[in-house]
Amino acid sequence: MKAVILAAGSARRLSPLTDTKHKCLIEIGQKPILEHQLDALDFYGVKEALIVVGYLKEQIISKYGNHYKGIHLQYIENPLYASTNTVYSLMLAGDYFRGSDFLYFNADVVFHHELLGRLIHSEKPTALGVEVKKCGEEEVKVIVDETRRILRIGKKLSPDECLGEFVGIAKFSAELTEDFITSLKTVVEEGDRMSFFERAVDLILQKHPMFYENISDVPVIEIDFSEDLEKARTIVLPKIIAFDKK
Repeated sequence: MKAVILAAGSARRLSPLTDTKHKCLIEIGQKPILEHQLDALDFYGVKEALIVVGYLKEQIISKYGNHYKGIHLQYIENPLYASTNTVYSLMLAGDYFRGSDFLYFNADVVFHHELLGRLIHSEKPTALGVEVKKCGEEEVKVIVDETRRILRIGKKLSPDECLGEFVGIAKFSAELTEDFITSLKTVVEEGDRMSFFERAVDLILQKHPMFYENISDVPVIEIDFSEDLEKARTIVLPKIIAFDKK
C-alpha cells in the first residue's frame, strides 16, 4: 500500500508563522506535523509515500530526503500551488497511485496512529475517517446511510443532514483509481482548480461505494488556524499521549 500526502499549500491563515516555515513542519510536541504522519505510516509498515510539495518545498525535501525510517519518499511539485487547491495537487499524483491501494493525507492533520490503523484494517476497500459531530460551514462533511456508505461529501452540504466531518485521512481502493483520476481531471478541466479534492470523490460515489470509519474516540485535529495550533498543543497532544496508555 502507498501513501499520498498533500503538502503544497501556503497556509496563509496561519501567517505570519507560515511566512518562513511550512505548516507541516510546525512542531506539535517537539515533532513536526508531517513527522506525526510519517511515524504512523512507519508503525503500520507502509513502505512508500509521495509528498506533493509546492510552497517552501525545499524545506520539506531537504529535511526528509528520500527516506524516513522504513519509508521510501518521493516528491512531485505543484508549481501552481498559489492558485490551485487539493483537487489539482491530487490530480498531479495520479500516475503514482494509479492501480494501487493508497492512503490519503492532508499534511496538516495530527492524530493518534490508531486512526490510521482503523482505516488500514477496515473490511471496506475504501474507507474515510469521520468524526461524528455537529458541523458548521467550514468542515468537509458527509451524508451517509444506515450501512455506513457515504452518499455525499463536501463543504457546502447542509450541516443538519450530515453525520460529521471527514478528518482528511482516507484509504482508497486500487479498483477505483482510474475513475478517480478521471474525476479529478474533469473538475480541473471544468476550471475549478480551487476545489477541494472531495469534489472529485463526490462525483464517483454512486459508481464506487465508499464507507466511513467512526474515529470519534481517537484524538485528531486538522490545523487551519492559530487556535487549532493552540488546541493541538494543549488539548489534543495530551489526549494522544493518554490514548497510548489505554
